[in-house]
Amino acid sequence: MQQLAALDTYDTIGVVGLGQTGLSCVRYLLSRGLTPVVFDTRSAPAGLAALQELDPDIEVHTGPLDAGLLVEMDLLILSPGIDTRLEAIQLAQDAEIPLTGDIEIFGAAVSKPIIGITGSNGKSTVTRLVGELVQAAGRKVAVGGNIGVPVLDLLMSDAEDQVEIYVLELSSFQLDLIHNLKLSAATILNISDDHLDRYATAQDYAASKQRIYNFTRTAVWNREQRVTAPRDLPLDQQLSFGADESDAELPGLFGLHQQQGQPAIGWNGEVLLNASELQLTGIHNLLNVQAALALVSAVGIEPPSVVEAVRQFRGLPHRCELIGEYQGVQWVNDSKATNIGAAEAAIKGVRELVPGKLLLIAGGDGKGADFNQFRDALSQVDVLITLGKDGDRIAAHHPAAHKVGSLREAVAVAKTLATEGSMVLLSPACASLDMFRNYEDRGEQFRQAVEACHA
Repeated sequence: MQQLAALDTYDTIGVVGLGQTGLSCVRYLLSRGLTPVVFDTRSAPAGLAALQELDPDIEVHTGPLDAGLLVEMDLLILSPGIDTRLEAIQLAQDAEIPLTGDIEIFGAAVSKPIIGITGSNGKSTVTRLVGELVQAAGRKVAVGGNIGVPVLDLLMSDAEDQVEIYVLELSSFQLDLIHNLKLSAATILNISDDHLDRYATAQDYAASKQRIYNFTRTAVWNREQRVTAPRDLPLDQQLSFGADESDAELPGLFGLHQQQGQPAIGWNGEVLLNASELQLTGIHNLLNVQAALALVSAVGIEPPSVVEAVRQFRGLPHRCELIGEYQGVQWVNDSKATNIGAAEAAIKGVRELVPGKLLLIAGGDGKGADFNQFRDALSQVDVLITLGKDGDRIAAHHPAAHKVGSLREAVAVAKTLATEGSMVLLSPACASLDMFRNYEDRGEQFRQAVEACHA
């Protein structure tokens, strides 16, 4: 695809998808005096009322996409939730209608350094931590993308002119629509099977993630998974992190050391800080911290200067979040684990910290994942409690599985089976939409059920 032309050179712009990202695209276009035509595959999209508040006269088409209307557009801006394999989108592409996304438009509009973060798991944690480290270094930062604030909304903020560094969480769907972005640093944190309802194979999904390195000056990758390494960048444009010790030479400047029998984060061949100083738990989070430090080092922030900010970072809600401890049993909310890799990281990360039984609550919409790949992690679980659309598929891989019909029932069963020193971990390995509004709703209902059970 050619470089995106100035938006005002297109006569008719279509915005496809009326979710949070689509609405932000419409807001941005209207702010520039451009009125798009809006499309959504749903007959009554939730964003319709908000759209009409923006412009009651805007042209909107809902329901199955009409290829005849799409090919009348000069440019199509697709939301990440729109599957580019849809026949109408394919026909528009065949008709040489340019397809783009909000990230590409954002990249064309800014000249400040951008840090891009992708991966199957840990993106939001690392994105938020990088933002806090940049801020701790005294530099004005804006954080957005897939983490919650659409990137084009960042451009419309009153403080935008003062921003020195942008930190963006990028999904594979967003990366698919990028062709000319310039990143100062970028990472693929890890890759596990996810979104196989949108990609033909796991290799296609990994290739989508790899696109991020096509646009970066410095690549930060995970030595535990060589598939996260860039294929073409020279070594002096690489930084890596991992569970082995750090080196004093590129690219392996970040790693894990042992200090008096306890893990410690290393930088440049030396211990930087002990894991016991962090408010995050689990080996997976020690890798996340290394990735964040590597990314900020790539934009000139020395890791020792932001160690205190790492110590103070509490992590994100619904991500290995301790809800409470009752009768010696810890209850942990990891509802944001919406795929196998995320749940696997949580299980392996906490297993060594649990002296008693580890009880796992899992299930939901598996999005086509192969749960055979979950066997190794499940073997570290003492009791498995499953629910939701694909709960039975997960239960088939564990000898001590209990099937339940609701999250409240799962909590009640866990309470009867947990003993002192145990941990009950909600880490579903599945999306939530078969039973809940979103993963936040699932996590909040878990919290409420745990608190009610111990009231």
